[in-house]
Amino acid sequence: MKNLEQQFSENLLVTSRHETQSLSSVREYYSDSIPVDLLIDIFSRLPRKSIDRFRCVSKLWKYILRRPDFTELFLTKSSTRPRLLFTLKVDGKLLFYSLPQPQNPNKNSTLVATRYHTSFPEYIPSGNCTPVCGLVLLEGGYVLLKDKTLPQVKAKSNYPNTAEPRATIGGVYLGYDPISRQFKVLCMTTSVDERPNTHQVLTLESGKRLWRRIERKIPFVETDRTDGDICINGVLYFGSETRTSFVVVCFDVRTEKLGSINIDKDMLGNKKGYVCGELALFNYKGKLGIRKKIEGWHWNRYRDPLVLWVLEDAGNHKWSKHTYELPSLIRGKWFVGMAATGEIVLSSYKNDDRSNLFCVYFYNIVRKDFTTVSIQGFEEFKHVWIDIFLDYVENLKFM
Repeated sequence: MKNLEQQFSENLLVTSRHETQSLSSVREYYSDSIPVDLLIDIFSRLPRKSIDRFRCVSKLWKYILRRPDFTELFLTKSSTRPRLLFTLKVDGKLLFYSLPQPQNPNKNSTLVATRYHTSFPEYIPSGNCTPVCGLVLLEGGYVLLKDKTLPQVKAKSNYPNTAEPRATIGGVYLGYDPISRQFKVLCMTTSVDERPNTHQVLTLESGKRLWRRIERKIPFVETDRTDGDICINGVLYFGSETRTSFVVVCFDVRTEKLGSINIDKDMLGNKKGYVCGELALFNYKGKLGIRKKIEGWHWNRYRDPLVLWVLEDAGNHKWSKHTYELPSLIRGKWFVGMAATGEIVLSSYKNDDRSNLFCVYFYNIVRKDFTTVSIQGFEEFKHVWIDIFLDYVENLKFM
C-alpha cells in the first residue's frame, strides 16, 4: 500500500485548470536545491507555526502546504508527537502555550512552553472545551487556534405571539469523527416549558455552515456537575441530569445519534441518584474515564487514594473501578488525566509562590513512582490558574 508521502507526490500532478503544474516541472524548479519529495517530508515534521510562516515563502510552497493531502500527512505525523497544551486567563484574555509532551519520562526534567500568537476577541467567556484533534471550541462560538467563528444559533420560540424567547442555548460541544474526518459542533437547546428540547448540529467545514436539528429522545438537561467534555474515537461524552438521576450523554459524531449511560451507584453521593461533587471526564487508554472530585476543601485529599472509574460496556452501563495509592509528595495535586502512554498526570494548581515554577507530575502505574517536569515560560504571571490538556495534536485543517 502506498504511504501518504508517495500518494501526496503523485497527487501534485492533479491540479485545477488554472494552476496545472506537473511534478517534473516542480522538480526542475528545484533541480539545484531540494527535491520536492524531501521538502514534503521536512514540512510534515515541523510545528504548525513554522508551516504558517513557510506558506509566505513562495507560491509553490504555499500550494504544497495547502494541499489536502499534505494536511492529512501533517496530522498523521503530528499524532505521533503529541504536545501538552496550556491555557491561562490573564487580564480578560485566554493565552495558549504548548510544548512537546514527554513520552514515558523516567527522570526529572525542565521544559520551556512557547506561546501561540492567535487573534481572537479580548473578552473570553469563563469556560472552554477540551481540544479536539487540534481545535479548541470556546463558549460564544469561537474556534480558537483556527480563528473561526460559528454562525449564531437561533432558539426558536414555542410561543410565536410573544417576544419573550421560550428556549435557551445550553452547552456547545465539539466532536471529531476519525472515519469521515469531520468536525461537528453539538448545541444543546433547552426549553423553559414542558415541551421537548431540541438540539442542533453543525458540520465544521469550508463553505457555508448551517445548523440542523437532530432527533432527541432522552429527557436530560444541562448540569454543572461535570468538568468539561471529551471526544474519544468519534464519540462525544458530557455529563447531564434527568429528573431522577445523573447520566453521561454520548453523541456519535458520524451518525449524529444521542444516547445516555448510567453511572455506577458507588459514584453517587446520596441515595437519590445525584452526584455530590463534580465528575471529571478523561481518556483512559481509549475508554471513557471518570474521576470524582472531592467536594469541598479539606485535608483528606492528602490521605485518600486516587479512584478512577472506566467505562467497560456502554450498552450495559458497566464500569470498572481502579484505585491508586499515590506517593505522598504528589497526593492532593491537581488531577489532569491519563497520557496515551499510560501515566497518570497531575499538576500544580498555579505557579509556585517560592520557586515561581509550574510542575507536571507523571505517575507510572506499573513502577509506582513518578517523574517531575518543571515548566518554564509562565514566570511573568503570578497566581494565575493554569489548565492543561494532554496529547494535543496540531492540525492544519481550515488554515
